[in-house]
Amino acid sequence: VLLDATTGEILFSKNPDSAYPPASTTKIMTALIVLEKANLDDEVTIGTNPPKIDGTRLGLIEGEKFKVRDLLYGLLLASDNDCAMALAEYVGNGSVNKFVDEMNKKAVELGAVHTHFVNPSGLFDKEHKTSAKDLSLIMEKLSKNSEYSKIATTLSYNIKPTNKCKNERVIWNENKLIQKQSPFY
Repeated sequence: VLLDATTGEILFSKNPDSAYPPASTTKIMTALIVLEKANLDDEVTIGTNPPKIDGTRLGLIEGEKFKVRDLLYGLLLASDNDCAMALAEYVGNGSVNKFVDEMNKKAVELGAVHTHFVNPSGLFDKEHKTSAKDLSLIMEKLSKNSEYSKIATTLSYNIKPTNKCKNERVIWNENKLIQKQSPFY
């Protein structure tokens, strides 16, 4: 789907309503919910589950403290699954399931009728699916958030040392469309 984010008009589509596993594109809905429900300066204490999640990780440590903002940078720049889990637990008041319920509620609100989420990261589950049209509707809403735009166009972000890690962490944006040295820029 090619959608004009200003008008909402679909300019081109092919199989727009076919639902497939969305993998890490799930994180755009995770970011939308977090940006709507949390303060970026809130402090998040990492629980037992985020450090154990599969896939890409920032390397969160149980008991470590971060700002919501720091975890959003990990989520959106490096697609870190541990950041997705930590944010979901925080916004869901300790329950990833409550957070996922919010994701599905928001999908319905946006008209994303071919979408069903089961986790905040996009790890494979046969019930976790969305369509190109639905993703475009979610992205249209998210792209109107100025904080999202700032994060998504940041080349790198430094997370200061924490209570459990004495080293600064650097997160690099994997999006080659914003890297001036990339042929895709």
